[in-house]
Amino acid sequence: MSSYKVYLPAGPIWNQADAEKKAPMIAAAHQGVWTGHWSTVVADKMSVIEVELSTDQKGQNELVTSVLAGPLWSDDEAQEIGPVLAASYGAEFTGRWESIVQGEMSVIEIKYVF
Repeated sequence: MSSYKVYLPAGPIWNQADAEKKAPMIAAAHQGVWTGHWSTVVADKMSVIEVELSTDQKGQNELVTSVLAGPLWSDDEAQEIGPVLAASYGAEFTGRWESIVQGEMSVIEIKYVF
C-alpha cells in the first residue's frame, strides 16, 4: 500500500489539546490518518493538519456527490479536467458534469469508495 501526506485546512486550532480533539475527525472524514502535525497559518482564523492518505481506495461502500469545478466550456474539457479534479478529492470522476452558473461555475460528479 502506498500513501502520501497533505495538509488540510482545519479552522482555528488553539493548542495541542484542541488539535488532538479535532484533527483525527478531520483526517477520518478524508479517509486518512492524522500524523500528529499541525500549525496555525492565519492567527485566530485557520490552522492546517497533516494527514496521511492511501493511494488505494478500497471498500464495499460508495458515495457519489458533486463538487465545484470552475467554468467548464465543453464535454471534452470536462472529460479532461474531471479526473484531475476528482483525484484532488481522493475520488474518481463519473463522467457527469453540468454548468450551474453559465460562464462562471460548473460541477463534476465524483465517486468515493470506502
